[in-house]
Amino acid sequence: MNAPIPRYRSLLSLVLIAVTFLTLPGCEQDQPVLDDPTAKALAALRYPGLSEYGPDLDVIVTRSGSHVQLVNRTATSYPGMQLWLNQQYVQQAETIDIGDNPRVHLATFINRHREPFPTGTFLQPDRARRVISMELYDPTANIRYRLTVQPDNEALRL
Repeated sequence: MNAPIPRYRSLLSLVLIAVTFLTLPGCEQDQPVLDDPTAKALAALRYPGLSEYGPDLDVIVTRSGSHVQLVNRTATSYPGMQLWLNQQYVQQAETIDIGDNPRVHLATFINRHREPFPTGTFLQPDRARRVISMELYDPTANIRYRLTVQPDNEALRL
């Protein structure tokens, strides 16, 4: 009579392990999905490496996990600009308002291959990339503005 108990324990252990592995993908962070026309339009943009630099702007970029937040400490709003992340990933910014701006998910920045900025996940934190530089580009004036990026050593710990 004592023999069936270990069998049930081993079966219960197998069931618990299976349930654990099935629920692990649910631990990954949600990433926004851009529609195909938006991703295609962003992928068609090229980094404006030959355009002139304007004065550096007093806009602070802070990373928090898979998001960045821009704090515009100037007295000017910047409408209709492009945000270039690490000179490879771009996003259309409707307006960079004075003061705190809404947090932006890093996966909404797209490179020329239609790939989102790698943010990593709970199970794959090594896929995260650092935010090294961010520039505001004015396509009508063909001028780039450097922004101040806070170091994100802590942000890579998902």
